Amino acid sequence: MFNPPPSHLPYTDKYFTRSLQVLRGEGLNPIVTMQVFFRDGPGVLAGVDAVINLIDGFSPLAAHGGKVLALPEGSRFSPLESVMHIEGHVQDIIELETLYLGTLTARTSTANGVPEPDLAAIAERAGRIRELLPQKQLMYFGARHWHWTMEEAICKAVIGAGFDSCATDAGARAAGKTAGVGTIPHALVLTIASKVGREQATREATLAFDRHIEAQCPRIALVDTFNHEIDDSLATAKALGDRLDGVRLDTAGELIGQGGVPSDGRPYWTGKGVTVAGTLAVRRALDAAGYEHVDVVLSSGFGDLAKVAAFAEAERMYGPLFTSLGIGGLFPAWCATADIVRVDGVELAKSGRGYHPNPRLVRVL
Repeated sequence: MFNPPPSHLPYTDKYFTRSLQVLRGEGLNPIVTMQVFFRDGPGVLAGVDAVINLIDGFSPLAAHGGKVLALPEGSRFSPLESVMHIEGHVQDIIELETLYLGTLTARTSTANGVPEPDLAAIAERAGRIRELLPQKQLMYFGARHWHWTMEEAICKAVIGAGFDSCATDAGARAAGKTAGVGTIPHALVLTIASKVGREQATREATLAFDRHIEAQCPRIALVDTFNHEIDDSLATAKALGDRLDGVRLDTAGELIGQGGVPSDGRPYWTGKGVTVAGTLAVRRALDAAGYEHVDVVLSSGFGDLAKVAAFAEAERMYGPLFTSLGIGGLFPAWCATADIVRVDGVELAKSGRGYHPNPRLVRVL
């Protein structure tokens, strides 16, 4: 039985609602292709029908000529296989990513034998992260990692265990906070890139955010979209000056971040994704250019206690490297991931990702 929330907005990551505000302010509404896949598998896909009901209920996508292609409910799929393509105007779909990914993740996870999240275990892991990093800002970014009906309970558990904030308004209010937190997702940078090009996209997305979002919201630039973490950090810091509060590193696990180094056998210190070496390179580049005031925010993989411990040890060796962590993976799940991979029919994706057509997809909306 399909049982949606009264509104998608309380269960939407804050950076998507802010992105829609920016896109409307900039007058940008191109047609995009969102590609959905799982790293886990092979397995059985579940939740497709519920996702279609969510999109049809909360978006004018179909009325505006958009469509959804997907593997049918119950299909077998392989790791990294495209299981869904959502095509339509970006303003019609950007706010729905949290809900549809959480639905696909939860239903596919349980269909493949993954248990529902254990709140006590989540609180224990969150508390251990807080013990490892007693002075850092810890933000829960995992709303898309399970069904929306558990968001309030999970946020209460993680904030009760020492986290500072979470990404949705529903979770924040349940945990005694005012509102969710979040600034810029890859989807906003990619949409801006379709207008200004890849080289200027990170800077221009942050400038657009600065034009349209309330001044009380920190200006945190997402700088890994095109694997130019150092160059885009410096360019954005130069453009915003003292208005830039920080840069966020969320480097794809397929890539070595700019300034990082190939793996030397030490997980989390070197190699692909967000690493100590890459973070240190960005921090040193900002400091050398006179941007000591710009904080570094990290996300991607920090539900892993060993990764958190590695970064804590790195700070004891090198001094302060980062101020905040965005953390999602606090419990087992087969997590669905979505990326913009085409804009107005032209392939455009974050580095390390790309458009992967799948002849097995059928139109479901």
